[in-house]
Amino acid sequence: MTKFRVQSQRSTIDRMASTSCFIGLGCFLVLIQTLAPAKAAEHSVFTHKNASSVLGQLVTSSTLVWESYEPKDATQLQFAVEGGKYVTEDEHYPMYVCRVPIDGIQVSGHTEKILQRHVCLAAHYKHGKYDNFDVLMNKGHLGKVGWRHWRKFDAGVPVGAIRIGDDSYIGRHRAPSQPNKDGVVTHWGADFNLGHLEPVGLGKIRVIEAEREKYYDDGEVLVETEPFRYELRDIKLDRLRTDIQENMTELVTRRLENLEDKYSTVETILSYTFNYNQYWGSHEGVARGLPTKIFEKDEAVPAEINWALKHTEKRSENKAVHTKLWPGTAINVTLRGNYVTLEAPYSGKLFAFYYGSEESVSRKISAEVRKSYLKEVKLEFSPVYWIENGTLVPTTTTTTTTSTSTTTHATTTSTKEPTPINEPPLVHMKDNGVQHSGPDTLEKTLHDSPSSNELNSHEAPENMSSNPAKDVALAGFGVNGAGSTFIAGSTSLTLLLTLFLSL
Repeated sequence: MTKFRVQSQRSTIDRMASTSCFIGLGCFLVLIQTLAPAKAAEHSVFTHKNASSVLGQLVTSSTLVWESYEPKDATQLQFAVEGGKYVTEDEHYPMYVCRVPIDGIQVSGHTEKILQRHVCLAAHYKHGKYDNFDVLMNKGHLGKVGWRHWRKFDAGVPVGAIRIGDDSYIGRHRAPSQPNKDGVVTHWGADFNLGHLEPVGLGKIRVIEAEREKYYDDGEVLVETEPFRYELRDIKLDRLRTDIQENMTELVTRRLENLEDKYSTVETILSYTFNYNQYWGSHEGVARGLPTKIFEKDEAVPAEINWALKHTEKRSENKAVHTKLWPGTAINVTLRGNYVTLEAPYSGKLFAFYYGSEESVSRKISAEVRKSYLKEVKLEFSPVYWIENGTLVPTTTTTTTTSTSTTTHATTTSTKEPTPINEPPLVHMKDNGVQHSGPDTLEKTLHDSPSSNELNSHEAPENMSSNPAKDVALAGFGVNGAGSTFIAGSTSLTLLLTLFLSL
């Protein structure tokens, strides 16, 4: 009885410990979820693509998105499109283009900082500050976004203008400057008031200024210029995560036969086709389907594909095969090739080109490539056989003679099989025409590739970030200074995990 009580007490203690462990783990997981930034929701951006009419044609942008603001994500606004600057005696920071739904209609505005978070100041007569809003994001930094001067005598809505609401586009007007107490004209606060281009009549830009609605005959309109083509260069594979699968495949089979009455040469042309496939992956902010040139190492001519789409080429090759055969004999010849599928993560530099500009915008990207190609084409042939009955032609002589003698008589008998050939034939093969099979250039670059891919695919384009004067004109993005908060949060999370595991 005592033994049962002891076991019951121990079982109770074990259950309590397990329950405490599960509760502690649950609380810890909740804490992790609280500290980790939530995934922001994304919504499509529509741009104006037809300048010949007032309404025009709306298309979905491939580089811009509306993303819900997440104050816990300290790195989110590094992709945000800049709408102006906010300047005071103590602060100087970028404002970003934002939108909020008011009375069921999306209204544009700009962000303002309050302590360590941002709010959206809507361009609406209510002129409220909203905690829940969307921010305009230039994901990938390959969308060329800038503010274009507009006046009412211009022909309609600029091509590439970004739609907001039902019938207007994002616009802005410079905020008026006020003289200070010394009579010097200075400007404090937002340098631009963001609002809407309303294409009614000749059009007008509406903003909120000094708590009141103001209409202007000129201003600036936010316009996106998408690239018309890409180039991918400086490709490096991650060789540790490269997967190569090989499959020996029969390409073509043919019979070589000698129908003449003498020992002679017979020849034929073996033709076959195979698929050469390549897919270079996709990347955030890169337009799907755009013409792209792939510059691989040791390739004189770049491959031309459409970005984020599988590219297939039907390739053909011819092989000339000949040998010498005896009359009435034949052999079967077969070509086999090694069909390879290569999959690997890679890093490279993607260049974007725009109409009306000689400059390209480049940035480092990381994606996955998949290629299928043919290499190591080899010839196989069967033993020589008789055409008439399909039996193999022997390669050794089998003639025997026996003699038997007695005192009264002598006899001789002989048995003889069909005449054999002395040696198996030599079959020769050579290329006939242009050859496409062989080891792919990606295989050759494996020796030069890094063992791991540590390049940051979220870096800003090099020729955008190098010149601060071009930030708004080219991309309109700013740098978020809250990175230290994010690092501190990550450090705290690591300490909490260490303490929990030590318990």
